[in-house]
Amino acid sequence: MTEPQVEQEIAYAREKAKRTLPVALLVLLGLVAMYLPLPKRFVAFLPLVLAVVLTVRLLRFLSARPGKEKVWPVVTLVIAGTLLSTLALQIVFYDAVSSYEACLDGAQTSIAEASCAQMRDAGMFGLVVR
Repeated sequence: MTEPQVEQEIAYAREKAKRTLPVALLVLLGLVAMYLPLPKRFVAFLPLVLAVVLTVRLLRFLSARPGKEKVWPVVTLVIAGTLLSTLALQIVFYDAVSSYEACLDGAQTSIAEASCAQMRDAGMFGLVVR
């Protein structure tokens, strides 16, 4: 390769890294926030939505490049989408999820945890699913 082409590839790689790193950090931050107790857990929406926005911008930046470079941003979108859908389901079924987590918080023995499992096994509409 000639000297200007090498410099152009280096500049492209730097720009790609500059756009990729914040996305990875935001997804990681969102994943860590998913382990917070329930009302605080919804803080994870912010970094995950930002990660989706930045990933779409990254895919637009990579639009002129071959398909192999777009694989990891698409995987990132799938991961962020899965985490966001999990949070959305926890909002929809907030009462059931919060009561199950409160039961687990108060359970000090394995027998008490087993009684919480009945709550977990109850389906979305209160029907026992086995």
